[in-house]
Amino acid sequence: MSHLLVRCVLVVLLATTAAGCDGGLKRYSVSGTVTLGGRPVLAGEIVFEPDSSKGNNGPGSVVRIKDGRYQTEPGLGVVGGAYVIRIIPMSGTPFGDSLDGKPLLPRPHVANVEFSASDSTKDFEIPSLENKPPR
Repeated sequence: MSHLLVRCVLVVLLATTAAGCDGGLKRYSVSGTVTLGGRPVLAGEIVFEPDSSKGNNGPGSVVRIKDGRYQTEPGLGVVGGAYVIRIIPMSGTPFGDSLDGKPLLPRPHVANVEFSASDSTKDFEIPSLENKPPR
């Protein structure tokens, strides 16, 4: 997935959230750490996409990774239920027009997570590319 496409998806998610499409649902804070190969991810983004195939039709959310940590903004977290998580780890060193630098993976890391209807902590440990078996 190209970086431009990821940005477009993020804009659509944010616009939907800003338009009040969450139907007044209670949203819960999520925070935690993000590592790649055991090292903190310096910069990047996490997209929280409700998994409609598992009955979650709630709002999505986008959060920034900074110095290996993230936290959803107040009122912009998850509603609970199944989510597809897309993590875009970046180098953290400005490059071209990106203040977050270069992507550290060829495509976003994807995880499926079930969140409870409460504030929560979720750490994401992404294995390094050299630890992945060849395809």
